[in-house]
Amino acid sequence: MKIKKENIYSIITVLLVVMYSFHASSCASTKAAPSGGPKDTIPPVILSTVPGENATNFPLEDGEIIITFNEYVLVKDANKNILLSPPLKKNVKTKIKGKSIIFTFPEPLDPNQTYSLNCGQAIADNNEGNPLYGFSYSFSTGTEVDSMMISGTVLDAVTLFPIENATVALYDEATDSTVITTRPSAIARTDKWGYFVVKNIKPIPYYAFAYTDGNTNNRYDQGSEQIAFLDSAIIP
Repeated sequence: MKIKKENIYSIITVLLVVMYSFHASSCASTKAAPSGGPKDTIPPVILSTVPGENATNFPLEDGEIIITFNEYVLVKDANKNILLSPPLKKNVKTKIKGKSIIFTFPEPLDPNQTYSLNCGQAIADNNEGNPLYGFSYSFSTGTEVDSMMISGTVLDAVTLFPIENATVALYDEATDSTVITTRPSAIARTDKWGYFVVKNIKPIPYYAFAYTDGNTNNRYDQGSEQIAFLDSAIIP
């Protein structure tokens, strides 16, 4: 029996189609789970802040700050990582709503005062936990935002190693009991290199103290915490 030339082409075409289908189904039939792509290592990105950065005339009571991100986020160890300068008696409150973090204040703010809200390592993305390092937000309850700053390093006097998470407190007046009884005029905490920046302060003399604030009460507790101070006032 003779096979026509055009029939041979048809048979070859059918065989190629069948072989391709078999190959495709074989490739898809694998026990390994499909790859989800490269791991996310990028911290969350801020899309908006309400009110805007360096807002003025912020309400003394019932005010809130809304920070919106490009992805879902979480807040880690808020009481340890989130620091308001100057501090209040009670810690700043946080609430997550969608892709936003809402910051509120449990007590009235001071009039005509510039505040700096520092989040440290508190904010991270929800999936991989990538932290947003060093985010800070400034606002004022008055008509102006103070813009001076002081930076430095806190070291152990014996080893000269940096002291991490030490509290650096500035006071516009200083007595023997200032760090025990008085709320600081401005405050910051050191990073793992002992480095600190106190932001949004006035161009006036300050007395600087540093102490290991183990219970995060923004006071020096005698006997249980280390302390240091500068012997003269500094002007930012």
